Amino acid sequence: MSRTPKIIPRIQGSFRDILTNIADEQKPSFQSEGARPFIKWAGGKRSIVAELAAWMPKQYGTYREPFLGGGALFFHVQPPKAYLSDINLHLMLTYKAVRDDVNRLISILKTHERLHDKAYFYRARKRLSLEDDEVKVAALLIYLNKTCYNGLFRVNKSGQFNVPIGRYKDVSIFDEEVLRNDSKVLQGMILAQLPFFQVPVVMEDFYYLDPPYHEKFSGYDGSRFGEEEHKKLAAFCRELDKAKAYFMLSNSDTSFVRSLYKGFRIEQISAARSVSCKADGRVKENELVIRNYQ
Repeated sequence: MSRTPKIIPRIQGSFRDILTNIADEQKPSFQSEGARPFIKWAGGKRSIVAELAAWMPKQYGTYREPFLGGGALFFHVQPPKAYLSDINLHLMLTYKAVRDDVNRLISILKTHERLHDKAYFYRARKRLSLEDDEVKVAALLIYLNKTCYNGLFRVNKSGQFNVPIGRYKDVSIFDEEVLRNDSKVLQGMILAQLPFFQVPVVMEDFYYLDPPYHEKFSGYDGSRFGEEEHKKLAAFCRELDKAKAYFMLSNSDTSFVRSLYKGFRIEQISAARSVSCKADGRVKENELVIRNYQ
């Protein structure tokens, strides 16, 4: 596995701005065995995953996803070989626990579910940055993700998770069957915590790139993904193209993004997005799918 930098994510941007761009959580039908994302994630691709899968190359080497998030496309496609990575340390520890120790993870989640109330939530929130047991970190992240406001991941300048508790009538913290199926799909897959530019460039491998969107999600997970980072990502994509690797990238439909990827295949797609903290505030927004292959 590639060298892993020990980066604790920090957040930029206002909470209100982030909430206006949380992804729609409608779930399309997924592939065999009920594998699907086990957490919510801003900018998730559940509503358009079938279209993205149809646009993938017919043949490729290893599936590589450097902005893993909820992993909707990976769980839909279930490739035989994958290199999954994200800069978010807590997130990648959670994937590792699902892959390597799902029984213990489920046992801890049952305790969180049984003890859940407002006071327990805020104690758990403090523990996330203090816990050194990787499986307990994973259980805390899943618990907080399913009980916090809109499933947002946000930390303060000290690296402490600080999203308030959500207002849910019925809280479903985890689905045991989904976790077990996801664990099966993750077996043999490489997991790494690192920035996108440290992901190996390999000829004929497929790269799905789903960064924090330009002018929408930048900074929602503490990655400080601004215009300079988008320029670096575009340069990385040109490096992939030069190496004869395949890439597909999702991003906002802005003139800045279009200019960065001029010369590649650019297509517009309509995706459901939430524009408020209420379910009835969802609208269709245009975004881009950019590829270097037909």
